[in-house]
Amino acid sequence: MGNAEIEQPKSISTATAVTAQIIAQVASHIYGGTTINRIDEVLAPFVKASYDKHYKVAQEWQIADKEAYANARTEKECYDAFQSLEYEVNTLHTANGQTPFVTFGFGLGTSKEARLIQRSILENRMAGLGKNRKTAVFPKLVFAIKDGLNHKFGDPNYDIKQLALECASKRMYPDILNYDQVVKVTGSFKTPMGCRSFLGVYEENGEMLHEGRNNLGVISLNLPRIAIEAKGDEAAFWSLLDKRLELAKKALMTRIARLENVKARVAPILYMEGACGVRLKADDSVAEIF
Repeated sequence: MGNAEIEQPKSISTATAVTAQIIAQVASHIYGGTTINRIDEVLAPFVKASYDKHYKVAQEWQIADKEAYANARTEKECYDAFQSLEYEVNTLHTANGQTPFVTFGFGLGTSKEARLIQRSILENRMAGLGKNRKTAVFPKLVFAIKDGLNHKFGDPNYDIKQLALECASKRMYPDILNYDQVVKVTGSFKTPMGCRSFLGVYEENGEMLHEGRNNLGVISLNLPRIAIEAKGDEAAFWSLLDKRLELAKKALMTRIARLENVKARVAPILYMEGACGVRLKADDSVAEIF
């Protein structure tokens, strides 16, 4: 990434530090929001790596209760790692001159490590930033609720859902996503891109694909303005709407056409290093992936 060759992290603290760098790189090469989908499950293996590291220390120093020591040190490291990540996101300025608009989707992980990440994210958000305990603006948090997982009393992750609701009551976030309703409306479960846009269904080699996808552009239609211009004439409204839709399509197709001669080297993090789900060569055209 950039001028550095990044190896797989060997702890959760290193993994969150690399995550912050990925966020900064991606946000500097796009406009709009960036989402890390199911971050609790993505980073869970690095919590396990931290536990193994702390357990090894306990063995070396012949600590009596090795598991208790490793658990305590891992919990502290995980909390601190996500505290650092939250601070880094809120102190970053991208090439666009703004804090990265980044969203973390989480809540579906059931392993001990994923649950610890969920708690760390929520407890850090409730703690606030700095001595005045300001509410963090980013990352935007989106917590998934699923029947049989965390929805009702007795579900294995019900305690985490209760913590998420407490956090939302104190800090406005996380937003709550109903797993089953998202599947019903959009065809599959995913966290929104940025704050509101949901990916449509797309399959590749028989598998549903969410990660690495994006919008190629956004056009807003000002419906109240069209209604005002129509002056109460419904036929005129639909005629104007058709014209504005054609204009919107033309604008979007123009934007897409601009990609035809763009090479992967213009944004290595997106096209060469995996953010868009591909690893093109520097002189490959990016248009082929769209």
